[in-house]
Order: sequence, then C-alpha cells, then structure tokens
Amino acid sequence: MSFHKRAVAARPKRTLVCRAALALSAAAPLSISLPAFADDTAQAPELVAQELAPTVVRANAAPAPFARNTPAVVQTVTADQLADRNVVTTEDAVKYQPNVMVRRRFIGDRNSIFAGRDFNEIQSARGLLYADGILLSNLLGSSYSYPPRWSMVGPDDLARVDILYGPFSALLPGNSMGTTISMTLRKPETFEAAAQTQVMSQRFSDAYGFSRNVTGNHESASLGDRIGKFWYALSVDRLENDSQPMQYATPNSRFTPGGTPVPVTGAKQDLGPNGLPRVILGPQMLERTQQLQETLRMGYVFSDSLEASLTLGHWENHYNDQALSFLRDAAGNVVTGGNVLVNGTPYTIAQNAFAPQNGDQENWLYGLGVKGKLGGWKIDANTSAYNVTRDILRASNTAAGNGPGTVFYGDGTGWSNFDVKAISPMVSGHTFTTGYHYDQYHLRNQTFNATNWSAGAISTLKSSYQGDTQTQAVFLQDAWAFAPRWLATLGLRYETWRAYNGQLGNGNATLGYASRTEDAFSPKAALQWQATQDTLLRLSYGRAVRFPTVSELFQGAISGNTIVNNDPNLKPERANDFDFTVEQAVPYGTLRTSLFQSDVRDSIYTQTNILVTPNVTNVQNVDRVRTRGIELAYSGQDVMRDVGVRGVDVEANVAFTQAKTLADAANPTYVDKTWPRMPRVRANLFASWHATPDWTVGAGVRYSGRQYGTLDNTDVLPNVYGGTSSFFTVDLKASYRIDKHFTLALGVDNLTDRKYFVYHPYPSRTFYGQLKWRL
Repeated sequence: MSFHKRAVAARPKRTLVCRAALALSAAAPLSISLPAFADDTAQAPELVAQELAPTVVRANAAPAPFARNTPAVVQTVTADQLADRNVVTTEDAVKYQPNVMVRRRFIGDRNSIFAGRDFNEIQSARGLLYADGILLSNLLGSSYSYPPRWSMVGPDDLARVDILYGPFSALLPGNSMGTTISMTLRKPETFEAAAQTQVMSQRFSDAYGFSRNVTGNHESASLGDRIGKFWYALSVDRLENDSQPMQYATPNSRFTPGGTPVPVTGAKQDLGPNGLPRVILGPQMLERTQQLQETLRMGYVFSDSLEASLTLGHWENHYNDQALSFLRDAAGNVVTGGNVLVNGTPYTIAQNAFAPQNGDQENWLYGLGVKGKLGGWKIDANTSAYNVTRDILRASNTAAGNGPGTVFYGDGTGWSNFDVKAISPMVSGHTFTTGYHYDQYHLRNQTFNATNWSAGAISTLKSSYQGDTQTQAVFLQDAWAFAPRWLATLGLRYETWRAYNGQLGNGNATLGYASRTEDAFSPKAALQWQATQDTLLRLSYGRAVRFPTVSELFQGAISGNTIVNNDPNLKPERANDFDFTVEQAVPYGTLRTSLFQSDVRDSIYTQTNILVTPNVTNVQNVDRVRTRGIELAYSGQDVMRDVGVRGVDVEANVAFTQAKTLADAANPTYVDKTWPRMPRVRANLFASWHATPDWTVGAGVRYSGRQYGTLDNTDVLPNVYGGTSSFFTVDLKASYRIDKHFTLALGVDNLTDRKYFVYHPYPSRTFYGQLKWRL
C-alpha cells in the first residue's frame, strides 16, 4: 500500500476484556500466554452500529484486545504509528497517549511506573499492564520499587497497544481502578526475520557544575514463521546504557557531635523544593545497566473450535551505581563521610552517602492460553507465572568500595494468575460474559551483613521480610442491545482476598503478622447511545476495590519482641468512578471528549499521622480523595489532503485534572490540598508526514503542568532537584527507507534541552541513530 492510499473504515472493535493474565503455580518456571480473542469477543449485536472513528486499514492488522462496545474509553496506538516515533524501550509506546505518564528516569530504568487519570507514579498498584493476556504488573507493592515488567517485551514485538481508562469492566480486577494497558504482540503470517541497532547519546549538565556524556546502545533481532496450523516467534533484545545522576547526596538532617569537623570546599548550596536552604554534596546513582531479554512464543490451531499458545520469556539485568563527591579538604583529598565544616557550619555526612553498589536480576515468565468454542459459547482460559529466580543487590558501607557492606536477596519472589471466561451467543439482544479469576503473590526478601560486600561474603542476618496474598473472583457482565442504537452494559464482580504468611525478622527475632481476609462486590453499569452515524454518547459507572499489597500490609519494624510502625487494619481502597464520553466524527478523523470523576475512599499512601505521639510516618489510609477532569483527544489521518499535502497524520490530546484530598483524619492539614504528582494539565501532540514512500518525518510535543510532590503542597519550588516540574519538550524523528530491506532513522528527544525534575532529574537533549533490516 502506498504511503497515501489509506482506506477509511469503521473503528476497530474493542473486546470487553483486557486479556487477564492467568496463573500457573509459582513452583513452575514456565509461562504461557494465549492470543487474545479476536475483537469479535463479546461483541454487541450489530444493530448497535459504530460507524464513527475512521482509522487506517493496514494489512495483517492485529485484533483489538477490547471489544468495540467496551463500556469505557479505549485509546490505541499501532506498530505503524510507533515506527514514526523515537522508540527504544516498550514504555515509549505510550509516550503521547492521553493522560498517561511513565516515570522513566533514563533509558533502561528498571523502575518505570506509569500514572493515569486519577493516580500518580507512586501508586503503581492502581494500573495494570498485560502482554497477550499475561500480567506484567508487579502487584507485590505499590511504589516505584514495584514497577510493571515492561522489559519482558521488546518494542519490535508490539503489534498494537490499547489503553483502557477506569474500572468500568467487570472482567478486570480491582487494580484496574486506574488504567489498564494491554499490549498485543505480533504474530507472523509467513517466514520473517528482522534486526536493528540503535545508539543514543546525551550531554548532561546540572546546576551544580557536574556534567557527563551519557551514551548507550540497543540491539534486537527476531525470527518467526507460520507453518500450516503452527506458528512461532523468537525475539532477542539487548540494551546497554548509562544514566545521568538520579539523586544528589545531602548531609544528615541533624549534626552528630564527635571529633573535630573537617573544613571542606566544593559543597553547593541552593534552595530545596520547600524553599529552605540546603547543601548538595555530589551526584548519586550514576547507573550503568546491561539488560538482555529473550522471548519464545508459539501457537497451534487444532481445529476451528480450539487453539492454544505458549509463551516463555527471560530477562536479566546487571547494573552498578556510583557516586561522586564534590567535597575536598585543605590538602585536596576527596571527602566522602563523617563530620565536616561547610562555610563555618558543621554537618554530618553518612558514611555510605557515596557508597557504590551493584545488582544482578534474572526473571522468568511462563504463560499458556487456550481458547475455543463449546455449544455456541466462546471459552478463553489463560494461566501464567512470573518468577524472580535471581535478585541480588550488593552495597558497600563506605565510599571506599571494599570491605564490609550488605547483600540483599529477593530470590523466590513472584506471582501466578489464572483466568477463564465464557462468552455466550446473543439471546434476545443479550450477550453474557462470565468467568473466574485466581491470583497469588509471594514476596521473599532477606538482607545480610557482609564482611566483603563485593564478593558477597555474608555473615549475619540483618533483616528479613516475607508475605503472601491470594485473590479469587467471579464475574458476570451483560451487554444488552435493548433497542436500535442503544446498548446497556451491566456487570458485577465478587472478589475474596486473603493475606497470610507474613513475617518480619532481624538478627535477633522473627515475628509473624496476623492473617487477613476481605471480600467485596463491585457493580458496573453503562448506557451507550449511537445518536447518529457520526456521534456516540456513553455514560459509565464502576466501583472497584483494590486490596492492600504484600509490602503495604506487612510493614513495620521490630522493637523488643513486637512489630511496631505498622497498620494491621489497613483497609482496601474503594473507588466509585463515573465517565461521560462523547465521540464525534470530525473532518479527517475523530474527536473524543470525556468528563470523568474518581472518588476513592481509604486511599493507601505513605503519610504522617499527627494524632499519635510520637508522630508515625508509614503506609496508611487517606480517608477520601476525589479526582475530576476532562479529556479531549483527536485522531486524524491525511489531515492536509485538501491543501495538497498527502500523508500527514495527527494525534493530539489534552487533559485538565483537579485532584484533591477531601478528608484525612490522621492528618487534617492535608485536606483541600492537591493530590501529589497530579498535574493540572497534561497535553501531547504527535504529527507524522509520510512525504514519499521512502521518507517519513515525525514531530512530537509533550507538556505536563504544575504539580506537587507532597501531600501538604509545601514544595513551592518545583524546578529544583526533589521538586516536580512542569515541562514542555519537543521530539523529532526522520526515517529513510534505503531499499526494501534497510531503513535508516535519526531522532532527538527534548530538542530544546529542557531541564526538569519529577523528584529526579530527567534526561537532557538525547540523540538517536537507528539502522533497521527486515527480510
């Protein structure tokens, strides 16, 4: 198909289900995933026509993971669109999507959390990430330490990415109360092979006089074929990259007398986010990462009514972190710890402030899926397991880099899922979907003292921590076409949750936590009206319950023979959400307008309880948080054809959000404050011009408005380290197809070199070069 022959067709269908990933037992290191049902899954009857939202028709288009009559907003980006953008890791696929923000501090960041309409980058358990129905979300915790496993999927394996907003489908777990991202992976139709190499580079400099060249490289290769009823796809992805400083060392909050402080020079002084003076000692977390990911997927069609697929994934990461001190004594020696004198003021620097550390991680993913037909019903079953077979972090106690330290082991951690659902044939306008869900999460952490940290020579136990959770659910959803152009969707999900086997230990004792059980009903309802061929209106309501994760529930410390600083009665989060959406066909494309509200009771967040003495800071319930907003999203193809310019496509969106703490008995000073890390405005635009069959140029703009990083909104200086900046960045890419096999591309992110922070400093202007080969 030529670069400008783009047929317009009906909007891609959306399946009622975001393929819930399913669980093998944690014992088996094998993961299997079945392809999602084609988008005819749980379709509404044809009398509910959906003619609006023209899209480009492309050969071998992947089926949508959500039915076209899903009672929620769904945004889609395809592999063809991603080819016009700077994409190095899988997170880049959602970079320009409405009301989605990924906390990726540098290319290769292993802690890339995503935020959505009503939750921030620290509330990771409110978002779900799937790949072909396999759950990649790490629901062992809810913070930057528990990111979804984007790295289990290479960007070249993506066929499309669909984003569902809100808890409006009964087919999804309570963790879908925020945003659900479903990645559909490519499946070969004939023999194919591809390879690519990328290089990236940035010149980072900060306000403290530190600068460095940050470089990296990325390679990938894939092979696949379809032989009769059997297909397979094998891919390998390698990434090596450096980071800019992700943190800066500061003195301890209190000076500890002892010995004569050493007069030093080189310290930098500025104002922190709270507007108070502070001292900066040097950059920390200068990371080097080396990652390798391999995936084997295969499937077999046994008959017209039965097919299955298998997925095996492997990922490993080797990284090391360094730090550099600005401080020098009178003889010019580097100072990295102890008591110092900066401009006449004494400070204490922790001995490990500039200590190096290194880590090794290895994860395995296994998935199996089966789908078929039975008596007119469509059956879809999936099971998967994610196993952390190696997770070791070695850290020195001092900057010297040799001698004693600590060694952390997270081996044995993981999760497993199982889902089965059945979709009925249409009966009197009703299409029923019913099913069962099971998941189990297990966390195992141990930290040992070591006589030699780099050699891993462990001596005594320093701390240990473990726990398990289990959830079972049943659901029923009915899509009822009760009149021409009308569709009502009613759903109910029942979930029962159990937390058990919680333990906390140190060198002297190991204590257990009491087990917990909870259950919840989550009703859903939506009414959709196809007002005209060009206009669709939908009102949706959904309730969702997000149970505490292992790390949130089994928290605290040991004092004597008692666990303290924990909340054994931590409540689940309960959200009641509304969405009113109008989708309108407009010249060259579609315009969506969505009004939304999320009212969450008992939000789980780290805060300070001022009603007890001494005050306690830990994971607690915030009584009520409400988020309201409006989203506008436009998608257009060949938008300049009337002025004689063919092949220009545009995706543009803007969201205005107000997120407030409405009630908080533990700390009333937070009431009426803006919820942390929720910008008032998010906006994105990406335009691509297929100038000729061989040349493509793309340009993207990203904007994030004013936000706060703290519950009390006392961070009044956003554009400093530790603050949360507003930012405006410009990205460019140009691609040239040399011949039918080779494509060359050059790109740049953050063209204007905008300096901004989301607590951490984010990348400066970054250049890309790419050479891609395809058979």
